[in-house]
Amino acid sequence: MTLSERDTRTQLIDPLLAAAGWTDALIEREYQYRAGRLRLLGEQTVRDEAQFVDYVLRAEPRGAILAALEAKDEDHAPGAGLQQALAYAHDVDAPFALSSNGHGIVEQDTRSASVRRLDTFPTPAELLERWRGERPTRGAHVTSRSGETVPNPLLQPAFAMPGAPSMRYYQERAVSSAIEQILLCRSRALLSLATGTGKTFIAFNLVHKLLASGYAKRVLFIADRVSLRDQAYNEFGGLGDRRGVVVNGRVPLQRDVHFAIYQSLYADAANGAKVYEQYPRDFFDIVIIDECHRSGYGDWGAILDHFDGSFHLGMTATPKQDDSINTFAYFAAENLDHDGQPRPVYEYSLGRGIDDGFLATYKVLRVSTTVDDGLVIGEEVEKGAELIVPEGTTPRDTYDMREFERAIVVPDRTRVMCEHLGGVLRTHGALDKTMIFCVTMEHAELVRSEMQRLLGSETGKNLYAARIVSEERDAMPLLEQFQLASGSEPVVVTTVDLLSTGVNAPSVRNIVFMKPIGSVTVFKQIIGRGSRLDDLTKKTFFRVIDYTNATRLFDDWDLPTLPVVAGPTTGTRTIAGVVQDEESGDLVPGASISVRLTGRLLMETRSDDDGAFEVLNLPAAVLDVFVTASGFTRRQLRVDTTDDESERMVVVLRHPSQGDRRVRISGVDVSIADEVEVDLGNGNVLQSAEYLSRARSVITERVPDLDGLRSIWQVRASRSGLEEYLAMRQVTPDLLGLVLGRLDVEAFDLVATVGFDATPLSLDARASAALPKLETRYPQISAEFHAAVIDKFRLGGVAEVASSELFTLTPFTGDWGGVLGVSRMFGGVDAVAEFLQTVQTVLFETETAA
Repeated sequence: MTLSERDTRTQLIDPLLAAAGWTDALIEREYQYRAGRLRLLGEQTVRDEAQFVDYVLRAEPRGAILAALEAKDEDHAPGAGLQQALAYAHDVDAPFALSSNGHGIVEQDTRSASVRRLDTFPTPAELLERWRGERPTRGAHVTSRSGETVPNPLLQPAFAMPGAPSMRYYQERAVSSAIEQILLCRSRALLSLATGTGKTFIAFNLVHKLLASGYAKRVLFIADRVSLRDQAYNEFGGLGDRRGVVVNGRVPLQRDVHFAIYQSLYADAANGAKVYEQYPRDFFDIVIIDECHRSGYGDWGAILDHFDGSFHLGMTATPKQDDSINTFAYFAAENLDHDGQPRPVYEYSLGRGIDDGFLATYKVLRVSTTVDDGLVIGEEVEKGAELIVPEGTTPRDTYDMREFERAIVVPDRTRVMCEHLGGVLRTHGALDKTMIFCVTMEHAELVRSEMQRLLGSETGKNLYAARIVSEERDAMPLLEQFQLASGSEPVVVTTVDLLSTGVNAPSVRNIVFMKPIGSVTVFKQIIGRGSRLDDLTKKTFFRVIDYTNATRLFDDWDLPTLPVVAGPTTGTRTIAGVVQDEESGDLVPGASISVRLTGRLLMETRSDDDGAFEVLNLPAAVLDVFVTASGFTRRQLRVDTTDDESERMVVVLRHPSQGDRRVRISGVDVSIADEVEVDLGNGNVLQSAEYLSRARSVITERVPDLDGLRSIWQVRASRSGLEEYLAMRQVTPDLLGLVLGRLDVEAFDLVATVGFDATPLSLDARASAALPKLETRYPQISAEFHAAVIDKFRLGGVAEVASSELFTLTPFTGDWGGVLGVSRMFGGVDAVAEFLQTVQTVLFETETAA
């Protein structure tokens, strides 16, 4: 009998590895390197399958990865898993990829692309020697910057302590990439990793390896804010009292790792010199500059020049942009791409973090007001607006959105945006942590006041909204309270720039732009405030609410990869039609039409002045067509272009049923002009058909047929086991009900419909069918009692009637004496249990409505 893959691993591959000298300490089995991307399904998320490497082989326990090994069962050729192993090796930066079926081994050297067929695995010493090659930086020992011979920090095991997290694959790569630059005697390097990916944790592990190997003796970590300095100090807690903080002009010369902010280092010391000048120029081996894109060499060059003999490592959360060229020119000058442009030694984008499932995905709601295209002062004054002009100021005829709250204060617009935001929060969660980015401190105060007025009394919170700006005396205590996932106040914080970077608040679910953004770097920093996952609050996605068109700055760095589409994405088919107002019958010009295949954007267009549209060069497939227009609710249609004879479509759009959204207040007349939930077309939305296909596979993998499902569901223990299994695979009643649009049925019917194409019965229909059966089987029990039991099923499903806790509820406590009274009525506990089992049996005996 052929061995399964798991048995092949344990009975054949594991002994082969042991024979080659690979101990358990050097092997990491089922190494999870991708957690599984989170995909949006309504207001919930579904996680893609995690990805595992069957075996990761290391040079030392928790040391450098030498090989990725993919196992296949005996039915496969030895090299059947090589392509998969190569993909893993590329991601985890392993020099060797291996594939085996337990009887043969195929190896590929990822550097030379040479392939070997082997009967036995290479030994750890052999792979390590080949990995070293002729490169002096890979030797067992290296020469430090001070001239000492020390163990190679590349081979140094990662930090380990009970309960301490291990590094993710990209964090290991970032650490190794930085150490390689140090060993090559470079003077500077740049790491670019998205917010929430653990840059400070990477810095700690880098420093740990350098100190533990003896390569470095002293390290300086520089931030530009006290909160960031303190966060780093705490992250380096594994170093204990080897840490010290530069504060009040005092430098902790007796410590090994120093933490400081630029301002403290550049301050004047008691002797008249600068604080940083109290250090000898060669005191530090390594200087780490956090958020280096913002701090910048130009502002604090004197400090870095003073320590010019040390290695300077810059860390940033943004890719190269026009407003961060100086950062790249300095820190990345020694690592050039093929075009001679400076680049980071390692880069990990927000999109890749979402792809891997380590960062939260996001939704985008783009909103505009009627004055965003420009405010014509003369027209507004004629309508009755009051214009206050300070002495010495000459007002312009027109102001555009970028000048609002700077050159001209428009409080009416701010109030309208706050009213709209209040409605969004009421819909999705008034207690969801929210950051609002404003133009000025005065603007931030107005927004704070409005949000407190709108939702403070509704939520019962005196400090529902707070302003966190530099002039606010209690800003830092308020921020610390906001950052706590368990903190109940404040819920909403308004700011200008103070929260745009370096603030760790994983529970934030809404990022709001009421401030125009021109800098791509600043935009990415702000988006990063929402990108962290939060297990405590179960946050898996965040919402970007954009009132200033800041989200135009999204680019490939921020977007997950496009979903893989089987088959062609272009062809000769056409979708054409007109867009029509359902209420008036008028044609709708300027409507947006996008065509997608399994979530991937294929084509976009707009309806012309006559409401007509035509989308050409489409493949023959079942396509999703999304149509939206200002003032209308978005509509999704499914079109089968495999039919040679396609008809001209008439797409009817409805106005949202939420009353008049126009807001009139004294002064400028402002209303919400447009609100669009932006689909970025990058596969972050899980299509219903794909989810149902996944769910069906999960269900049928565990349950053979409908009768099998019924048998399982009729018994509480087996039902609970199946529900737990399905939930672990993200098949839940909530998600199934959402996708099927059936919130009136029992979980059994949802599972049966998806898994076996059964026709669902409503809770009421199933209850009505079961009641006479129950009365027939227990004629001695009153009809009122039976009806009361079945009514509980109608209200809450089978879980409500599966245990004797049912009888602790009304009307059983009042009419039948509760649990004890019901037990006496049936003649004992066992008889009650038998009755409850009968209830569960008759509820699911048939799918035919009575």
